[in-house]
Amino acid sequence: MEYRNLVTFLRVAELQNFTKAANQLGYAQSTVTFHIQSLEEELGVTLFDRIGKKVTLTSAGEYLVTYANEMMKILTEIRQLNNSVDVMSGKLRVGVVESVLGTFMPDAVVQYNQKFPNVELEIQSHTTSTLLEMLRANDLDIAVVMGKRIVDPDFKRPLIKRAGISFVTNPDNPILKKEDLTFTDIAQEKLVLPEKQSLYRRAVENAAAEYDCVLSPTVQVNNTALIIKLLKKGMGVSYLPNYLIKPELESGDLVVLNLENAVKQEYYIQVLYHMKKWLTPQMKEFVTLMSELLKGEEDA
Repeated sequence: MEYRNLVTFLRVAELQNFTKAANQLGYAQSTVTFHIQSLEEELGVTLFDRIGKKVTLTSAGEYLVTYANEMMKILTEIRQLNNSVDVMSGKLRVGVVESVLGTFMPDAVVQYNQKFPNVELEIQSHTTSTLLEMLRANDLDIAVVMGKRIVDPDFKRPLIKRAGISFVTNPDNPILKKEDLTFTDIAQEKLVLPEKQSLYRRAVENAAAEYDCVLSPTVQVNNTALIIKLLKKGMGVSYLPNYLIKPELESGDLVVLNLENAVKQEYYIQVLYHMKKWLTPQMKEFVTLMSELLKGEEDA
C-alpha cells in the first residue's frame, strides 16, 4: 500500500473535494484521482461516492479513515526513529478564543518555539463558533476554545478543563459590605460587560431573565483587557473567567463577589481537532504543552 496514496486519501476525506486536495498537496487533480483509484483497486472497495461535484465517504471509506490515521501515526514514528524532536519542522495552525489568546498563549508560543524552533506557528483568534467552522474546513490544525462542553462527532477533544467564572469588582466597591448578596443587587450596579454576542454576556443575560431583572450595562466593551482596566479604576462590576483575572485577584486589585450559583452554567477550556485529521507530532506536542500550562485549572 503506497504511503502517498494514504496521504492523498486522508486529505480528500478531510476536504471532501478532489480539487482542493490537489491544490493543498501540490498535485494535478488527475494525480489525486489516480491515487484514490489505485487505493480502491488495491482494497477492492469504493472509498468515495462521487455525485456531481460532491464527494462523500462511503462506509468503507469511513472505516479506512480510522485505520489510515493509525497507519500514518506508526509510519511517522518509524521515520522519526533517527530524528530528535528538537529538529521537528513544518507548520502548526492554531486557533484560540480571545480570552485564551491573552492569558495562556504567550507562554505557549514562547515555550513551543524554544522547544521546536523549526516549526512555524500560525496563531489566529476568533469566536468559538468560527474556530469550529475553520476546523471543519481544515483551515486550522487545532483549536483552543472556551464555553459549554462541546460534544460533536466531528471533533476529538484531547484536553478539557473546567473554567470558573465570577462576578468581580474593585476592592473599594461599597457592595462588598452588603451581606447576603443577590443577583438583583448585582443587576443594580454599574455593569461593565462584553458585547451581546459574548459568552459571558449571554450567561449574565440568561441569569437576569431567570431572576426577572433588567440589565443596563454602563459600558459595553468587546475587549476583556479594557474591561479589567476599567474595573481596576473603580468602574462597577463585571463577569469574567477566573483564569483571565488571576494576576489581579492575587494582587488584590480585583475581588470576587460572594454570589454562589447566580449563573447556573459551567464552562470549559477545550482543545479540539477534527476527527478525520491525523494527529501530527506538531499537534501532539502542542496538546502536551497546553496540558502543562492548564494543570492549575480544575479537571472536568
